[in-house]
Amino acid sequence: MSAVGYIVGEVSTNEFTFVTTRESAPPRLEYIVVPVQEPQRQIQVLAQVTALSVSSRLLSTSLGYAEVEAILNRLKSSPPIVQGTAQVLGFLDEDGAVRFPRHAATPGTPVSLAPDTLLRQFFSTNITSGIEIGTLINRPSVPVLLNPNGLRRHLAVIAQTGAGKSYTVGVILEKLLQLGGTIVVFDPNSDYVLMRRDRHNRETAFASRVQVYRLPTTQSGRIPDDQIGGAQKFTMQFSKLEPDEICQMTGIGESATNIRKAVQTVWENLQGQDYTAQRFLEELETLADTGAPMERGARPLSPAIGNEKEFDRFAAQRVAEKANITFDDLGKAEPEESEPRGKKVNEGKRLSWDAVMGANKALKYIERLTRIDIWGFTDVPMNDLLKPMTLSVIDVAGVDQWIAEFVVDKVLREAWARAVNEGLPRPVFFVLEEAHNFVPGGVGASSQVAYIIKRIASEGRKFGLFLILITQRPYKVHSDTLSQCNSQIIMRLTNPQDQQAVRQSSESISEGLLADLPGLNVGEAVILGPLVRVPVMVRVGARESKEGGNDINVVEALERARSEVITETREAQVKQERAARGRSEWREAV
Repeated sequence: MSAVGYIVGEVSTNEFTFVTTRESAPPRLEYIVVPVQEPQRQIQVLAQVTALSVSSRLLSTSLGYAEVEAILNRLKSSPPIVQGTAQVLGFLDEDGAVRFPRHAATPGTPVSLAPDTLLRQFFSTNITSGIEIGTLINRPSVPVLLNPNGLRRHLAVIAQTGAGKSYTVGVILEKLLQLGGTIVVFDPNSDYVLMRRDRHNRETAFASRVQVYRLPTTQSGRIPDDQIGGAQKFTMQFSKLEPDEICQMTGIGESATNIRKAVQTVWENLQGQDYTAQRFLEELETLADTGAPMERGARPLSPAIGNEKEFDRFAAQRVAEKANITFDDLGKAEPEESEPRGKKVNEGKRLSWDAVMGANKALKYIERLTRIDIWGFTDVPMNDLLKPMTLSVIDVAGVDQWIAEFVVDKVLREAWARAVNEGLPRPVFFVLEEAHNFVPGGVGASSQVAYIIKRIASEGRKFGLFLILITQRPYKVHSDTLSQCNSQIIMRLTNPQDQQAVRQSSESISEGLLADLPGLNVGEAVILGPLVRVPVMVRVGARESKEGGNDINVVEALERARSEVITETREAQVKQERAARGRSEWREAV
């Protein structure tokens, strides 16, 4: 290996400076290698060029224009001093692991370009079932393979809009699926619904392993069903919801005890039946009607009632007469022994006065549920979602955020319960696009699904549940959740707040790599963490399936609009001409 420079100045085990020439200077981000002598052996240490500078001893910054001009006129030139700074990445031990040297290189040691063979050993050799993500930015002949075991500590894919994060995730999912992965994608933008098709609209090699679910409210979707090869209806069975789930979905807080008691009462009364949201609302209305005339503060129903205590006792009596129940001293009710048990919500049950009073307020919450179309007589198909070597895309594009949150929450909680109680026979990867909307950070930020996402982020790896979070706003993602993603793929990122969030959440990103993020091109990424042996910058490879998240071509769309207007204008002119000819022919005939 021929030298491209020599180490100079003070050298540490982490960084060194070298001198080179304009002709042989390696570009920034290029990989170089230096020999380091350790007591028992000599090792080849890999480093990456992080900065290049050119200076001159003669032309210092203290000189003025005339002085510089005089020097150049006399000497004709000033020999440049080209210096580079390199960060040490480590060396490969006998077992293939990357180690940091315990000794620093000696000044005067030659610096050489790292050969492709050495780079392949670092980035694509001895990785079992590796996921080929692309190639090194400066070495297109060196592939980069991701270690699937790096997903055990979760993955965050971070990039600003248009940098190619959905395309990159698509590349990973294709390879992970073909390795046997079980993947569930929550897709709020229909970015992954076309994974059965390639760019030429032909079936992909893994098309039979991809299933797309759509909520009835998004049946047409941003992309029609016929373009994606058909979709299954994703519904939930209302009668399978627990009272806490109903309260959570409708936003009934923990402090609304009366309202929650009303929901609990109706739910208990309907157990054993397959009921709808509308039926639940009707039963709640029955409960509300039971106590409607007796709400506190209403006009007294009898002139004999003089104070609040008497009014409450009179109200309880009216409710008891209407519902065929008796109230005990604790405000509870027992059914009359002589009365037959009916099917009304307030018969045959211990009826709480709090539930009766809360029922009327609960109506507006439950009525909200009857207006959405996700309810059916089949529940979440967990057995299908958890099948081996299956990629399930749940398309939630076009629905209100609270509905999307409930869908994500329901699936994750079902998977968590199954993993904890029964155990999973295989790992399951949950992909969450627009993660900042589902697990937000900041003071006062919350969502109904945030709890289970945080739970899986902190404990899911013990049970085989792994997260892939995708966001263009990392500073809006809950910081603890983002920091649990030990592996990160970071693409172009210019917002200072986003960069600061990445700095705080990642232990392995250097200031040099952070400074490189704004300069990355579309499809280029920095990969950190257990996915790779050392931090690496890659150019993402080709994707087999068609991407659903492409931006529209505005120029082509405008051209189509102009063409439509021209066509409509011509058709209108033809109609007018025909109408005119008809009138003239009629006049001639007359």
